[in-house]
Amino acid sequence: MRFLTRKTNGIGSPQPRWGHNYILLRWATRMYDEAEDKGFILMAVSTVTDNWNDLTPDIILFTQDHDPLLIMEITTHKELRKNIRKCITLYARFPQSEYFIFDYEKEILYEYDAQTNEWLNSLDYELSSAYFDKPLLKYLYN
Repeated sequence: MRFLTRKTNGIGSPQPRWGHNYILLRWATRMYDEAEDKGFILMAVSTVTDNWNDLTPDIILFTQDHDPLLIMEITTHKELRKNIRKCITLYARFPQSEYFIFDYEKEILYEYDAQTNEWLNSLDYELSSAYFDKPLLKYLYN
């Protein structure tokens, strides 16, 4: 299934097709209430800072002071390496954040483990965030 087009939305970002947007919306809406109840701010497709030219992850969990706690990308398998590089770039600036990438074609979630400098995957681990009560894939599939 092909989910991404080569069109851009006017600011250089690819316009995702419905598959990407469906997963983004499903994940964000299922995590939103819990994030809000815990005093966090959950945003989708927002810059990681208030700078219009900054990187724009798919899902970001912020503190009330707008410090990023969790950064998540949703991608095709073909774009996985590009999103890994994006997360590594963000990690250099925000090492306190958790980083996840979901390859929706292969249905594999990846988490960056800064201690080992490796990407763990949901085939081998049940990946969780310190900020949510359930493993992250449970918000998507249950």
